[in-house]
Amino acid sequence: MNEMAEYYEMIFKRKSFHLFRGVGHDTISQSELDDIRNSFPRFSCLYPDIKTAIRIVPAEKVNFKRDAEYCILIYSEKKENYLMNAGYIGEQLDLWLVKHHIGSLWFGIGKPDEAKYNGMDFVIMIAIHKVNDDTLFRKDMFKAKRKDLQEIWSGEDPGIANISRFSPSACNTQPWYVENKNNELTVFRFKKPGKRGIMPAAAVSYFNRIDIGIYLCILEICMQKNGLAYERELFSDDGGDRELTKAAVYKLV
Repeated sequence: MNEMAEYYEMIFKRKSFHLFRGVGHDTISQSELDDIRNSFPRFSCLYPDIKTAIRIVPAEKVNFKRDAEYCILIYSEKKENYLMNAGYIGEQLDLWLVKHHIGSLWFGIGKPDEAKYNGMDFVIMIAIHKVNDDTLFRKDMFKAKRKDLQEIWSGEDPGIANISRFSPSACNTQPWYVENKNNELTVFRFKKPGKRGIMPAAAVSYFNRIDIGIYLCILEICMQKNGLAYERELFSDDGGDRELTKAAVYKLV
């Protein structure tokens, strides 16, 4: 597993640029695009046997109309838990972009120009634009709208719960719930009965499984930053419409 704690400070800075207007006239250079492509294979993954890849295309090519420069399209083999795996890798990319002064937006409803790439299926895209002023990133993460800690965590907090709850998620659904019993953290995908926000019902479990991968990435960054060693066990999520679906267990050692 690659060391991810270097991205910890980026958790506090990252924001979803729903509009890129006002971020300045600087543009992402060809060398920076190459750096993005070269960085992706080096990110940690949950499942080494699942092939993933990215394509970077001009935003207008995928009809993105919010002033982004490019969109990063994430592709994956369709295997068990491929959505969670894609979210886990994609969030490292999201934080890497912040570190390199590039604003981003997870864009769940984006339509790819190519649904297939090298035998892999399109999963989700991230819109990006160069940001020429670091003050345009988030100034106070704690002002972001997130569920109260007691809604997403039970049991003792080993110093990671409050920061990890600021993980991004589709439509800010925050579909995670963590139980800590005897230093064993069980992470569930949570779905409140009868609630799905603005997403079509069929899309909820799709995006929320990506969201759980994003959350696991942020959670592990927090654990690494706090010097918490762990053993991880992952569980299959078939996307069923249950209130709680076990995603992972972290045994603190």
